[in-house]
Amino acid sequence: MAASEETSALFPIFILTIMAIPIVPYTITKLCRAASKKSKSIHCQCNDCSRSGKYRKSIFQRILSVSTYSNLTLLLLWVIMIILVYYIKTRSTEITVFDPFSILGLEPGATESEIKKNYRRLSIQYHPDKNPDPEAHKYFVEHIAKAYQALTDPIARENYEKYGHPDGRQGFQMGIALPQFLLNIDGASGGILLLWIVGLCILLPLVVAVVYLSRSSKYTGNYVMHQTLSTYYYFMKPSLAP
Repeated sequence: MAASEETSALFPIFILTIMAIPIVPYTITKLCRAASKKSKSIHCQCNDCSRSGKYRKSIFQRILSVSTYSNLTLLLLWVIMIILVYYIKTRSTEITVFDPFSILGLEPGATESEIKKNYRRLSIQYHPDKNPDPEAHKYFVEHIAKAYQALTDPIARENYEKYGHPDGRQGFQMGIALPQFLLNIDGASGGILLLWIVGLCILLPLVVAVVYLSRSSKYTGNYVMHQTLSTYYYFMKPSLAP
């Protein structure tokens, strides 16, 4: 059950990664296009036209010019990504290293009398007979008692020096950032996982790149279609003939 909850908690990381793969490059491309388009303005730049405000847009017109469906959709996707980042940051838990000296409030190399003295002091504060709080009981059993055992019991002390924990070697569990229903299919978990990785992480970016390149090849640097430019030159040549 704990592994299932951990896997479900990692799923937002998977969603964030899949969203960022196409959205970040598309946003950068869109910003570069907007900057290039602004620098290639076809309006007259003389002093008279600049002072007259003939081509100047109001704030409302500027908002309407950028409030397209694609821009609003992109903004919504970025809001979702920011929410996911905040959710992941607030839900993430750091791996803490078991340090009995720090738990008992001691310096490394403390004497046995100092260890017992600090243990008695913390027992008065956290022992179940002194403090009925369930959280205090849990902290006393999982931290204080184990820290005291690690520093006083010879076997526990040996385990701590070898493996960093009084109970001996500790297993390290890693979760996979996929929803649980994708991993509970009998005999097909590996295949479905492979399809997800290949389809969403490899094929999708390739499709986006191919579509973008095929569309951009139809336009010149001034965002005029090559076919339109060819037609224009075709009809202009007879009129320019002597």
